[in-house]
Amino acid sequence: MNSEMFGTLPDGTMYTKRRNLWDRPKVNVTTYKGHECEKWSCGLRTYYAPSVNMLAKVGPVGRETHFTVSFDYILILRETGTTNPMRHTYADGYIFDETTQKPKWFGQSGITGNRMFRPCEDWTHQRLTYRYQVSAGYAIALTIHPAYLRDIDADLYIRNIMITYGDEDYPYTPAPEIDETVVLTEGAG
Repeated sequence: MNSEMFGTLPDGTMYTKRRNLWDRPKVNVTTYKGHECEKWSCGLRTYYAPSVNMLAKVGPVGRETHFTVSFDYILILRETGTTNPMRHTYADGYIFDETTQKPKWFGQSGITGNRMFRPCEDWTHQRLTYRYQVSAGYAIALTIHPAYLRDIDADLYIRNIMITYGDEDYPYTPAPEIDETVVLTEGAG
């Protein structure tokens, strides 16, 4: 097997590292600066946060599970609000709290990379690696928001969204990259 292509989850099952896990349908598709992209808009005192629950895709995770988020963006920022404005990539999750018998937010995940969007007029590449630390079997949500926009008047043009296992920044491929019914052999990929 190609070790660069595959990895093993804590339960021993294998997964494809380069498979694009971002499979949310595209919305507000437009052409901007010569590229097909999505236009995500936010206004003052509102928020916009498209997300994917990674746990639904990977099942129970071990104590450390890494995901890399990468994409290209242009941010046209017109005005910033006054009630905790945000413009960044965001990831968090919930565990089941046995004491209260309810979901408990465990906060933002550890991150490698600069998660803030800076205003820019040309395509800028963003790459972040998130590290979730949760006990196996207790996590009930691991959520990744490529963009979390709150209380800003802005348009975010975003394209080539990739979420992959591990900490590599692979070239963009549409999701899913690989048909899971195809058996890959040594040297594949």
